[in-house]
Amino acid sequence: MSDNTKLKISNGLNEDKYSVKSKFVNFFLLAMFTLFPLFYTDYYYNIRHDKYYFFLVVTAVLVLMIGAVAITNSDSQSETKNKAESVPWYKKLSFTDYAFGAFILVCTVSTVFSQDPADAFLGLSGRNNGLLLMIFYAVVYFLITRFFCFKNYVFVALAGCSIAIYLLDILNCFYIDPLGMFASLTDEQTITNFTSTIGNKNLMSSFICIVMPVTVAFSVISKNRNHRIVYHISSAFGYMALMTADSYSGILGLGTVFAVLLIWFSRSVARLKRFFLATTIMLLSGKILRLFSFFMGDKSKGISEFQSLLVYSKIIWAAIALFAIITAILFFADSKTPDKTLPLAVPIIIGSIFVACIIAMLFAVYYFSVIDTKTNIGFLKSFLRFNDSWGTHRGYMWIRSFYIFGDFSLYNKLFGCGPDTFATVFEPYFEGLKHYGDSSTNCAHNEYINYLITTGIFGLASYLSIIFGALKGAIKSASKNPIAIAFAVSVISYAVQAVVNLAQPITTPLFIIFIALSRQLPVSKKQLNKHKQDSLYTKLSCYFLRSFSA
Repeated sequence: MSDNTKLKISNGLNEDKYSVKSKFVNFFLLAMFTLFPLFYTDYYYNIRHDKYYFFLVVTAVLVLMIGAVAITNSDSQSETKNKAESVPWYKKLSFTDYAFGAFILVCTVSTVFSQDPADAFLGLSGRNNGLLLMIFYAVVYFLITRFFCFKNYVFVALAGCSIAIYLLDILNCFYIDPLGMFASLTDEQTITNFTSTIGNKNLMSSFICIVMPVTVAFSVISKNRNHRIVYHISSAFGYMALMTADSYSGILGLGTVFAVLLIWFSRSVARLKRFFLATTIMLLSGKILRLFSFFMGDKSKGISEFQSLLVYSKIIWAAIALFAIITAILFFADSKTPDKTLPLAVPIIIGSIFVACIIAMLFAVYYFSVIDTKTNIGFLKSFLRFNDSWGTHRGYMWIRSFYIFGDFSLYNKLFGCGPDTFATVFEPYFEGLKHYGDSSTNCAHNEYINYLITTGIFGLASYLSIIFGALKGAIKSASKNPIAIAFAVSVISYAVQAVVNLAQPITTPLFIIFIALSRQLPVSKKQLNKHKQDSLYTKLSCYFLRSFSA
């Protein structure tokens, strides 16, 4: 099966069976990938609510349109019957389906028995992450997993729209404001922290973590040269936006993704050459950003220390040269021996090195946080020395969150205090936040801790099961359906950056979409037998990817 054929397959639906419901789902995706990120009504004022209501409305429209098709029996595939359709619906549910159902059930119980059910339902004291939004997430998930059919234009449109989002972020970093977003702002700190049409810089970083892995992966697996050019351009602008977003969460998420993609593509010379080409282009784009900064007199909102190394350091030229040489060698090798496959030892070695780096980093955090708390380690202090001030006082919020969880009743430990009601239980610690310049907070700035507090052990477990199930399905089918890995790395990237970031209706709906897109139909034993040569590699890849997403 050629890659061109593979790219037309998703969840058993192909181009010649493109149903009306599938069209509506793709229209929904098109709206979420293009209009949703750009939508606002009053600049940065109420931008979260703008996107929240946009998502609710377009989802409701999708439900009505698919409902109308179902009622009128007007779907082009309505007359096509097969044995699979005679199977009871409950036997067709996947692990991820059950996990999502369990998550909604836990959120419902948590809402009903919270101190303020109305608040928990709407997320009024938080960021609108109440039960209502969770239900809409579930609706989107089930509709996409049932009716999605791959169309190239949807993801090319995502890449095109992302270029505009990234460009605005880059310009905003240098106080160039073509949309006039800063015109009504008088607070310099707000101007510094907000960017593009996304809002807060941390959310911009979250957006990059969702979209950029997709464009990088498609720049490798797509057979259409024009499409690859669009994906390369989007990835290059995404890299520059990552440098100017002034948030470490993006570095964390995308750093993991690049390691995952390197492992996944490392056996195929044809794909490996494109991956190194994409990486070289992105590193070069960082130097283009440096040139732009020079012409702007280096007058910017500021670039974080780590990003500054990638943009301003002369050492990066050596990295660019190295990647360019590797790219050239791989192109030459591929021209001499097309479809060449590298030994299985290559991804094993790369994966082992990456795992070893993770272990070393965790040990370094433990060492400098517990054993050696005095040695001056420079700017690495903000990464390796965990205390109350760590991560813009995230350490303070995380530690107190576990205090709160420890004091919970058994019921609250299991079901939490109610979706998006973190502020109600964290209020006793607001006074301590004043030491860091904040008077309050409505989230833990760690999605997993936040779900633990608000939905309990059951809520967190079901949420993690959703992520695990989606990744498991995507990895299982990726060897035969390469678009699955593009969706999987988006999920991995968001899940990793979520360790230091927060859920909200600005970027999290896109994450849920890629959760749904990642979920594939089970692979049959017959299909697996056709790909025995890849089975061990797939198992090893699954192991590494699961480790990265944990």
